[in-house]
Parts: sequence; C-alpha cells; structure tokens
Amino acid sequence: MYDISIVLLLVFVLASYVQSVTGFAFGLIVMSVAGLFSLAPLEVVAFSVSALSLVNATTGLYGGVWRQVNTKNLIVYFIASLPAIALGVYLLGYFGDSSLHWLQLLLGVTIILACVLSLIKPKVGEKPSRPWVYFVFGGLSGILGGLFATSGPPISYLMYRQPVSISVIRATLLSVFFVSCLLRIIIMAVGGQITTPMILLSVVGFPCVLITSLFAKRYPPNISTQVIKRIALFLLLLSGVSLTLKALF
Repeated sequence: MYDISIVLLLVFVLASYVQSVTGFAFGLIVMSVAGLFSLAPLEVVAFSVSALSLVNATTGLYGGVWRQVNTKNLIVYFIASLPAIALGVYLLGYFGDSSLHWLQLLLGVTIILACVLSLIKPKVGEKPSRPWVYFVFGGLSGILGGLFATSGPPISYLMYRQPVSISVIRATLLSVFFVSCLLRIIIMAVGGQITTPMILLSVVGFPCVLITSLFAKRYPPNISTQVIKRIALFLLLLSGVSLTLKALF
C-alpha cells in the first residue's frame, strides 16, 4: 500500500486555497514544497497536479466560458505544445530518481523564473501577438507542463500582454490548462507510465482540493487578493532558491 504523506495533502489544501483566491500557483506550490522536502517522487506529484488541475479547469470553463477563447491562436499554441509536453514527460521518466538533483535544480530555476514573470506586470501591446509568438510560447509551456505540470507562467505572461478583456484571458488560460493537463495524462497513459501511487494520490487529493475550493468561494479572506498573491510569491521564491541550493550542494 502506498504511504501518502499527510503533509502533502495539507499542501494540496494550501495550494488549492491560494489558487481559488488568486487564480494561480496550484501546481507551483505543490511541486515546490514536494520537491524541497521530498514528500513524494516528482513524477507522482506532477501527475496528481495534472489530474487535480484538470478538475479545476473543467469547473472554471463550465457555463460556456470556453466560447470566448481565440481558437485560431490556441491551435497554433498546441501544435508546438503537444510534442513539447511529450518530450517533458519522457525526460521526467528518463531521469527519474537517478538524476534527482538535476530535476530539483531545474524545478528550482523554473519556480524562480515563474516568480519573476509573475512580479513583472506585462505591458499590454497595441496589437495582438502574431501566431508564431503563440507557437514559441507553446513550446516553452509544453516542456514545463510535461516535466512538472506547470505550464502556466509562459502562457500567462503572454496572454496578459494581449489587448483583450480579462474574461477572454481567463477563458483562454483555463482552456490551455484543461487541454495541457488532459494531453499530459493521455501521453502518460499511452506510454504506460501511470502507476498506482499516481492514481491513489490523485484520488485522495481530490476531496482536499474540492472542499477547499468550495470553502474559499463561500468564505473569502478579509485581506486583499494582492496581499495573498505577494505572500505566495515570496514563499515560492524561497522554495525555488532552497531547491536550487539543495540541488547544487
């Protein structure tokens, strides 16, 4: 029987609460804490993040929100993202525990860069980005999504530079997260990489995420979303630096 860490389930709760309040960081928080304290193998945690993020994205797209997505650019994005996700999944399985310090180093650097991107307020462009820009960002997001189920930072940065409404940005990002997580799970299933620990962790983590999301929606915090976001980014940055130092030394 796979021994699931109670601490990891508490991390699911914390990450889900932050995600519900601020709209970001579920995967980054879970992966950073799990990697820093070695709560579970990274490939197991990454799968559970994909499965649980899929549930969150489905809920967010419910009610026709997906109709606001710019389908043309999203198709270009996934033309690059699909093979990149497959490559990331392959690299994670290839290196595994035998090169754990390299994976920790890469995850730490990824988290640091994600925090930097989140702190930089993108300047909204006068014109929408061309399709080739979505192609490039699709490749970058795909690699991160395949490796650590954290495809969000690059595409989020790109979308917030577009001269479109917040509702369109939100719908596009939710669609990206939904399709990316679904593709990652399908790729792993086809490759026979889904294991019992991955399924168990996802099943046990589901009520943690669902109940926390409902609680955060019904009882929002008294402090502003921006304050919570800054606290989360600060903690993430510390985790990223700690992971990087742990891998190097």
